[in-house]
Amino acid sequence: MKLITLEEHWESQRVNAAAQPYMPKPVNPHKNPADHSIEQFVAKTQRDNTELVSAGEKRLAFMDANDIQMQIMGYGDDTPQNLDPKVAVELCQMANDDLATAINAHPNRFGGWAALPVGDPDAAAQELDRAVNELGLQGAMIHGYYQDRMFDDSFYEPILAKAEALDVPLYFHPVFIPAEISAHYYEGKGWSELTAFTFAGAGWGWHEDLGVQMIRLILAGVFDQHPKLHIITGHWGEMVPGFLERMDQTLGLTVNLQRSISQTYRENFYITPSGMFFPAQLQLTHTEVGADHLMYSLDYPYNHPADAAKFLTESDLSQADQDKIACQNAITLLHLDKKGL
Repeated sequence: MKLITLEEHWESQRVNAAAQPYMPKPVNPHKNPADHSIEQFVAKTQRDNTELVSAGEKRLAFMDANDIQMQIMGYGDDTPQNLDPKVAVELCQMANDDLATAINAHPNRFGGWAALPVGDPDAAAQELDRAVNELGLQGAMIHGYYQDRMFDDSFYEPILAKAEALDVPLYFHPVFIPAEISAHYYEGKGWSELTAFTFAGAGWGWHEDLGVQMIRLILAGVFDQHPKLHIITGHWGEMVPGFLERMDQTLGLTVNLQRSISQTYRENFYITPSGMFFPAQLQLTHTEVGADHLMYSLDYPYNHPADAAKFLTESDLSQADQDKIACQNAITLLHLDKKGL
């Protein structure tokens, strides 16, 4: 089985160096001088970042070993997306140019998500147009939001309208949540700083935060205005699929939308696993949205699952549904037939 994976990461060394002076300082979660859990964990899990800044032999070898025909690469955690537009516009252009160069070295193995300077939505829309029509990228990857403005804000309308007009999806990716939210919900006296940091991040908080933003898009009527806008989220839909019926039962009574919350979600959203190969999550999302709205992702190089195809081939899904999830849906949604797939 050949796979197309959609949430794989890459970064430009040139862009990272240029962006470094403008990057916000990381929030330091270390408050208890006696608690060394975070530093001890970091020391044990130091990772070689050479795979992140390369689309060469190591990446291709991993893909070959896991039957991955194509990776769609988006900028990693150091994306310049949310910097001040005075620098973000140029840095995102640089990032997309460098990504296109990396893709063009192996055009049948790689595709890409554009980085957009979302703090200037008009410039972001122009860059998305350039990235798709001139560079051949497949859409854009959005990391969080700009200065506390979630994407249901009309501020971002040019980006959403352009994505719909171009018929390309936006892939939304989690980011660190605000410190005040982390302090209120995720810090506790009964666990370590490492536990609090993880609880607020990949253990829960990132995903809840992005899931809330996706629900806000629906409630704000974004998909009434843009019925052909397609959104992709990883991590099995960032907690949303398990609550669709409950939202219809409750929130659905409070809003005036052309379609129900669940119908909008099932028609406009696509879901990938991000390497979270858990059978119960596959069963849930397959039940809620169907195989036509599921695709594949590994979250490489942050995640290196072995035998990536086995999760599908050893599932209870029909061969037809496996093929849709493995590659066919991606080929259709991302217009990868243009690459000869």
